[in-house]
Amino acid sequence: MNQRFRIKIQPKIWKMTSSIPAVEVDPAGCSYNPTAESHEDMLAEAVAQEMQKVYKNELGPEPVPLTIDGEANIEDEAGLLSVCNRIINGKSAYFLGVDNGSEGEEEADAENESSEAGNNKNARTTKRVTRVVLNKRSRQKALRKMETKEKLKEKLSKEIDSLPKILKEIAKDDKEKQNKLIRRKIAKEEVLKIRPPRLGKHKFEAPPVQVLLTEEMTGSLRKLKACCTLARDRFKSLEKRGILVPSKNIRRN
Repeated sequence: MNQRFRIKIQPKIWKMTSSIPAVEVDPAGCSYNPTAESHEDMLAEAVAQEMQKVYKNELGPEPVPLTIDGEANIEDEAGLLSVCNRIINGKSAYFLGVDNGSEGEEEADAENESSEAGNNKNARTTKRVTRVVLNKRSRQKALRKMETKEKLKEKLSKEIDSLPKILKEIAKDDKEKQNKLIRRKIAKEEVLKIRPPRLGKHKFEAPPVQVLLTEEMTGSLRKLKACCTLARDRFKSLEKRGILVPSKNIRRN
């Protein structure tokens, strides 16, 4: 009996590997009862992040205004137009003067060249080339050929003698290229440990440091102020590991 067996092949699931852990442990300064030194370090880091955002907004390019007051800029526009007209008129006069002068100089040069050509024609005399001169030229030509051949032989012999040096330089270059590739790979891996690869239009923005202020520290979990950051923390973790495409932050009023 002929029996047909059907083998069900399971589809291969592609998983993106990430060196960033799913759950990251915050530093000791973010605890509800940290030491004074670690708490000050985390506060300094949080202040540095906020000041960096402030400096970025202040030193960034100014936004383009949506509307421009036309009445306030009438004088400036009129002055600008007058300056442009003066520049254009001055340039036109300048170029006209240059053109007139250049035409006169060209005519004078043409006359001088014609007179020199006439004198050269009168002074030119035909001279017959003898057999001795031809033989001398042929010997010089053959001598130049021999010299070029000797130079090529000498160059080739020098290159053959310098083969070990060339091989050492090639090996050194290959080693430097290999080291450069290794360094680039290590640097890429280090960057991937901090932030995910670019997946979409927006860049990944790390969440601010969750650290308690000095007046909020109570030293007890019972008196700790509740804060709904669990969902946001998980969402940011998925973005950081490259599972979700980072999206633009939309603040709700």
